[in-house]
Amino acid sequence: MIIQSTHVWIDDCLQPAQLEIADGLIQAILPYGEKQPDHDYQDLWILPGFIDIHTHGWNRCEAGKPTLEAMRRWQKHMPEEGVTAFLATTATQSQRQNEQALPVLREAIEAPGEGAEILGINMEGNFISHQFHGAQDLYTIVKPDPEVLLHYQDLAGGHIMTVTCAVEFDEDYAFVKTAAAHHIRVSCGHSGASFDQVKDAVAAGATGITHCGNGMRPFHHRNPGIFGAALNLDELYAEVIGDGIHVHFETAHLIGTMKGADKLILVTDSAECKDDPAAAQYRREGAFRLPDGTLFGSALYVNQGVDNLHRKARLPLVTAIHAATINPARYLGVADRKGSLEAGKDADLVVCDENIQLQAVFCKGVRQA
Repeated sequence: MIIQSTHVWIDDCLQPAQLEIADGLIQAILPYGEKQPDHDYQDLWILPGFIDIHTHGWNRCEAGKPTLEAMRRWQKHMPEEGVTAFLATTATQSQRQNEQALPVLREAIEAPGEGAEILGINMEGNFISHQFHGAQDLYTIVKPDPEVLLHYQDLAGGHIMTVTCAVEFDEDYAFVKTAAAHHIRVSCGHSGASFDQVKDAVAAGATGITHCGNGMRPFHHRNPGIFGAALNLDELYAEVIGDGIHVHFETAHLIGTMKGADKLILVTDSAECKDDPAAAQYRREGAFRLPDGTLFGSALYVNQGVDNLHRKARLPLVTAIHAATINPARYLGVADRKGSLEAGKDADLVVCDENIQLQAVFCKGVRQA
């Protein structure tokens, strides 16, 4: 299959090109018009498929309480957001519930379904702070325990790719060091850590910040804390929920400007309530809230988030696109096959207009319904 457009995202800019696709891969990048195209998208944009590394669920599909059938429905939905790959993200729950969920997630990953690829698992719980738990279950939070993490990784078949940790409770950073040694990325979050504690965690192997600005001690000019560390430590990737509700767009502008085009990651932190008509009573102003007003997840679509980062948070287009494509791919260590349009990589593509409104989505070369 040959597809072409005058606006293909190659080498960090939009330019005329053709993509030759076969066997689920981009076989070659060709000059525009070189071969007869099967699909000519004219002036529409062709971007790499989006990657959401922090999403808990959609429409009664929940990563923490999964069934194989629900995971398959979720995978089929994700291209409607431009998402071609994602991490199924669990929240804080009992050890027994984690032990039940992880083998199901493993099965869903190892026996791929239609739609977006489940790259792995993101464990946002249980190793977080009681003080900054947000909407997460207060009563099943535990201190960071490397042996428990390895137990979970065994149940998950090695598919846990990232875990959130309140690093101020990690004695001698043993949890961070163990995770890093087993190729699990540690993201600092739901935490009241000081700047120095995050800096020490980075030295021990931490590489990310969970939904920057949410679930953490607020920034203070004399105590920059975890938020200040997120912005100032170049080693850290920083997630941002791009809905303008979890983080004001001017704050997202600050985060994106400080992290630049290489270390910002757009996430939805979407809840299983998203697109569920029965959960409408929890939705207020485009996000979901508990009765006391606590945010517990977004209703954001990733394609909307990309446009929001560019137009509403006033970030350069390259920063907005990288935040949903190559940056999460690099963070997860899958940039050899995801995140950019290059020969030899998976043919994960988004065809959209300049407002990132979707016209077509391809997962490994297969156009999605």
